[in-house]
Order: sequence, then structure tokens, then C-alpha cells
Amino acid sequence: MVDPGPEDPDHQQAVLDACGGKIHTILVTHSHHDHEAGAQALARLADAPIYGGTHGQNPDALTLPGLSPVRTPGHTMDHVCIDIGDGRLLSGDHIMGWSTSVILRAPNGSMSAYLASLKDNQTRNYATLFSAHGPPVTEPAPFIASLLKSRLNRIARTRDALTSTPQPEPQLLAGLYRNLPRNLSRAAAEMLGSMLEYLEAQGEAVHTTEGWRRD
Repeated sequence: MVDPGPEDPDHQQAVLDACGGKIHTILVTHSHHDHEAGAQALARLADAPIYGGTHGQNPDALTLPGLSPVRTPGHTMDHVCIDIGDGRLLSGDHIMGWSTSVILRAPNGSMSAYLASLKDNQTRNYATLFSAHGPPVTEPAPFIASLLKSRLNRIARTRDALTSTPQPEPQLLAGLYRNLPRNLSRAAAEMLGSMLEYLEAQGEAVHTTEGWRRD
């Protein structure tokens, strides 16, 4: 079982029933509530070990035949995908079929790590990606290339918004994400923070007490 979802007894029983009453191992792609909240309760119900997430064992220690963990830090630093063979990857929130993934700022996530994870995925020649949200990605190569291009374009826009005068993040956010719905403001702030950290690591931005400026 991968990403058992919410901590809800009815849901956990439904999951166990759908698996014929037997779950051998629980895998968690990353430590976000919608993915791992029910893991411990399901593990007790099924008498199964957990790998990954906040409460699980190191996913690198997984030894199930035909399954291989693939470390994909970025969205979160503990994110791991599961290679299930025959060119198929369970991609969690790293690559989603319906939307781009929010990349959290340090220490919870990293834009640099995310870009490196995408580039690593490109070398693996997957045939199909099954994400935690959205439909399967049946043409991974152009899809991943598009994600990379989109991220790099957004980073370039962020770099271009910097000036020699420091700007606080809310000011940059308002300029870069115009007419942003209120329910997306937190995600956008995290994305902006991760891009600014990336630019700082590249020597293209400087963080001061007054905000961010061009280096």
C-alpha cells in the first residue's frame, strides 16, 4: 500500500478490504498529511511495517521484489518515488498528472534538489508515471521536459524582478503573482521562497534584512 491517506477508521478499513484483508507493507512517498496521516493506524490494523514518511523506516531499506525506491527530494526533502518495474513509476507529488508541484522553501524543500530530481528522472526513460494526484502521465519524456522549462522560466522571471534595491517578499509576490486567489497565497509564497533560495545559491540574489536584491 502506497500513501494510505487520511486518519479515518472507515477509510482504513476500506483500504484493507480492497486489499483482500492483507497488506504486506506500507510505503509513504513523503511526510505530508494527505499522504501519511493514516499510516500508523493502518499499520496497526494490518500488522504491516511502514517505510518512508515521518514514522516509517528508511525507504532505502525496502527489499520487496520488483519495487525500488527512487529518492526525489524537492517538493519535500524526504520525497521518494517507487519504481515498480516495466518502466513504471509511482511518482507521488514529485510529478503530478494534473498540476505542477509546490516546492517548499528550506528546510522542508529545495528548488535546486527538485530540478536535479527531474533531470535524474529524464535519464531513466520511464514509460508511465502514476502520480498521487491526477491521471497517469503516458509520455513522461516531453512532460518532464515541459516541467523543467516551466520552472526555469519562472525562476528567470523571479530573477528579472529583482533590482539593486532590496524588496520584501510580499512585494515581490504581489508583482510576480498578480490577481492571485487567496487560497493559493501560501503555496505561491513557498514557491517564491524556494526560487529566491535557488537564485541565492546560484550567486544571483542576495537576502538582506530589508528583503531580496539582485547580486
